Amino acid sequence: MTDQQPQKNAQQNIQVHVSPDLDYSYRDIVNIYFGSGDVALEFGNVHHSMPGHATISNRIVLSMANAIDLQQKLGQVLQEAQRQLQEQFKQQQQPE
Repeated sequence: MTDQQPQKNAQQNIQVHVSPDLDYSYRDIVNIYFGSGDVALEFGNVHHSMPGHATISNRIVLSMANAIDLQQKLGQVLQEAQRQLQEQFKQQQQPE
């Protein structure tokens, strides 16, 4: 008889709630760094009044597993967005 325990890294189904008044932050730049076991994402904005300067406004640290998950999901979303844009372009190019 084997003792089966849930794995720490097992995928869980989590219900996510997003506040309707969630703030959106627009960022011009992103830096990505990796360390031992984690990945840091830094987001910032270019100074329009000071060319060549930018300020980092947010830093998010992810576990390696979450960073890989983010990479996969972002790739899927970008592929779908590109497919939709190409489809829109084709529709605009068709003569009426």
